[in-house]
Amino acid sequence: MDDIPDEGVLAVVRPDGQRVCLIRSQGRVSAVANNCTHQDFEMSLGDVLPDGTIQCSWHGARYDCLTGEVRQGPALFPLRTYPVKIEGSSVLVSPNPQPPANQQAAIDPRPAVETEQ
Repeated sequence: MDDIPDEGVLAVVRPDGQRVCLIRSQGRVSAVANNCTHQDFEMSLGDVLPDGTIQCSWHGARYDCLTGEVRQGPALFPLRTYPVKIEGSSVLVSPNPQPPANQQAAIDPRPAVETEQ
């Protein structure tokens, strides 16, 4: 977890090969797909803004860091988000996208980020 900068991002590749962007914003860690829905640019190259959004560095699309909702175009579709769980210095990311609010997703016990102790 210490690898994720404050108000910043970290690109990781999950054990299943899926590319995820870990975001630390406003004291919380979230996980979104590492590709902008506008033109598939890496979100991990973007900036976390003080309003709790992440901005794609290519065309400026902005998304809510927690929900993935579009906050500013040109993107039309939200980012996929994944449930996260913090265990010590590891960030565990669910293998499944965030479910509807009334369902629970299993958390993958394999760390998305390997940290040295």
